[in-house]
Amino acid sequence: MADSKISDLTALTSPASADQFVLVDADAGVTKKITFANLNSAISGAVAADDIGVGDAAVNIATSAGSITIDAQAGDTDIIFKGTDNTSDITALTLDMSEAGAATFNSTVTATGFIIGSASINETELEILDGATLSTTELNYVDGVTSAIQTQLDAKQATITGSATTIDTESLTASRAVISNGSQKIAVSATTDTELGYVSGVTSAIQTQLNTKSHINYNLTKTGTYTAVAGDKILCDTSGGAFTITLPASPSAGDEVHVLDATASFDSNNLTIGRNSKKIQGADADLTITTQNTGIGLVFYNDTYGWRVLVDAYDVDVTEL
Repeated sequence: MADSKISDLTALTSPASADQFVLVDADAGVTKKITFANLNSAISGAVAADDIGVGDAAVNIATSAGSITIDAQAGDTDIIFKGTDNTSDITALTLDMSEAGAATFNSTVTATGFIIGSASINETELEILDGATLSTTELNYVDGVTSAIQTQLDAKQATITGSATTIDTESLTASRAVISNGSQKIAVSATTDTELGYVSGVTSAIQTQLNTKSHINYNLTKTGTYTAVAGDKILCDTSGGAFTITLPASPSAGDEVHVLDATASFDSNNLTIGRNSKKIQGADADLTITTQNTGIGLVFYNDTYGWRVLVDAYDVDVTEL
């Protein structure tokens, strides 16, 4: 090949693998040759990834076959995607290799769907939750639901059956007690809620209590001196001679003792009520009953007023007793 100036040589746009280049080995001070194939292999295999400098234009990484693999091979070293937001250098995405590649995005993620485990969630399903204001507690109410809730609710019994059928559509009379009627159905009674309230606080059968309160049941008969206890109701027979009924020594407020002339003899043989250290009608004196057919009750109030007298069975003044 004749010597020529470089400017006179024809450009070689697509060198073949066997084409040769002339190089000057400056260290050895000699001229050497290398094929295009060997030069290409030396260049592609010798450049380390961390030796690649910063470019000044767009970069396209492409391959016509096979995968493109980015591999951080050192233990627990992350893969980090960075960029510039306006003028700020930001980390857009970090793949944490110490957590099996857990992804941390700096901002929102736009996708048409997600697969979490074996569950596939699409946009329509996500839109159901968009704007929802449910609390964790409220959301947990659907835990265990196996099919559409509304479908289950619609299938539930809508009409009351059995004893309550009478109130399915009817309005009950206001302010009345509810009972079961002769047909074993729910119905209202003639008793109002006000009347029903009168039994509030009752602790035993009302009629039994009324029977014991409606009149005085005299439960003792005495023909001679006797010391009464609270609650005594005494039929006093003085036909054989006058005697004394002594009141309880330590009465409490409200204690009662009743006496009645059983034989119409109080006028001829007086009955004396012994006060037993407590006052009677506010006086420090015993009470002598001298009127026949008299019945009285004595109710203790306090030490100042003592036993208070009420007339049970005869229209007389206390002074006449």
